[in-house]
Amino acid sequence: MSFELKRTGNDVDVFLDGRLFTSCVNSAEYKAPFMGPVLTNDGINFTRPDRRHKEHPHQRSVFIGIGDVNGYDFWNEHAIPLGLIRAQKVSTSGGGDTATVSVSSIWQGRRGKKFLDEERKYSFSKVSDTCVRVDIALKLTANYGNINFGKTKEAGPLGIRVADEMIVKCGGNFANAEGGVNEDGCWGKSSRWCNYSGLVEGKKIGIAAFDHAENERYPTAWHVRDYGLMALNNFYFKGGYKLQKGESILYNFTLCFWEESFDPEAFCSSI
Repeated sequence: MSFELKRTGNDVDVFLDGRLFTSCVNSAEYKAPFMGPVLTNDGINFTRPDRRHKEHPHQRSVFIGIGDVNGYDFWNEHAIPLGLIRAQKVSTSGGGDTATVSVSSIWQGRRGKKFLDEERKYSFSKVSDTCVRVDIALKLTANYGNINFGKTKEAGPLGIRVADEMIVKCGGNFANAEGGVNEDGCWGKSSRWCNYSGLVEGKKIGIAAFDHAENERYPTAWHVRDYGLMALNNFYFKGGYKLQKGESILYNFTLCFWEESFDPEAFCSSI
């Protein structure tokens, strides 16, 4: 089992045993960095493959965003005033059993007004032959003034958009750690994990997302929809959050991209 990283500019392709697993896209061509699409061993999409889509265009596979940062929108694609996340430095390390992509970015307005410094790290490892683990570490620092994250459902900070073939109307489903199922049972509920899965090209595949106990107001509330969005969002359901100048907020999340079968509760006890 071997990871290999190949870089083009600020973008990094992540290969697993010689086949493309995903890409960490950091180009200023897009309003914010994202990871995706994410592919199975057979090249089936776990996440939405389209980088430009008319429906919720900001939901690019695995992304970071918050809809109200001092009134600026870092979630939607064409908001006013619009927030942009601009990658400044990208570094890579590892290969073989594990690999890491680190991205330093600035959260800023369209005209360059700065709000936050971001440090993001993607860490890739293999759980089994049919499950890849991606740990995402996120640090946001208010280096330019006080920050108010507003009470908005348009937020994660982590969002995942699953492939259309996995959504509920196509026969997919999702569940949380408390036994809630689909939007009626999971939206707005707090839970340690949520697992979105479906049958795609005859194969059962899924994405399980896990909150970490050190994250603010753990366990997170979920902004998760039947149409394919899975976001970990305390800001809307538990109220906004404030940072004084110089303060930071840290998040750690784990994603498991699995094929055939997966037990999220058993895995949760190991992280």
